[in-house]
Amino acid sequence: MNHDLPVEVEHFLNGKNLKEKTEIAIYFVTVNDKGFPYKALLSVGELLKMDERTIRIALWERSSSVLFAKKTKKATLLLVLPPKAFDILLELRYVRTEEGQAIFEGKVRQVKEDQAPYATIVSPVQFQLKNEKHTLDYWVTKQALLKK
Repeated sequence: MNHDLPVEVEHFLNGKNLKEKTEIAIYFVTVNDKGFPYKALLSVGELLKMDERTIRIALWERSSSVLFAKKTKKATLLLVLPPKAFDILLELRYVRTEEGQAIFEGKVRQVKEDQAPYATIVSPVQFQLKNEKHTLDYWVTKQALLKK
C-alpha cells in the first residue's frame, strides 16, 4: 500500500488533455446514513491532482455525495486505467461552494493497486459524452474552480 498517487493516476488527473480522457468514469464512494456504500460517477473534468497526495473534487452542491462527504469526511475513488485498478482512500476537507459546485480537497491516505495474476483488466468504467464540445468547455470551467 502506498500513500502517494501512482504516476498513472497523477497523469490522468493532471487537468491536461481532457479531450483524450473523456470516456473514463471514476467512482466516488462515500457511506450513506445507513452505513452502506454510496457511489457517484465522476469525470476527469471534476477531479484535479494538486500534488502527489492531494486531489481536488467538484461535486454538485445539492447531491447526496456532498452530504455524505461533509458528514464522514472520507471517500474512496475507484479509477480503472488498464491494466490496473486503483482504490484511493481520501480524507476530505470541504473547501467552498461556487457556481453550484461543492469543492473538496482529498488527502490521500492509502492507494491500493489491483492487478490479478490470472487476468488482465482490459477496459475502464466508460461513458460516452452526448455533446463533447459543450462538456469539454464545462470541464474547463470546473478545472478553473478546482485550481482556485
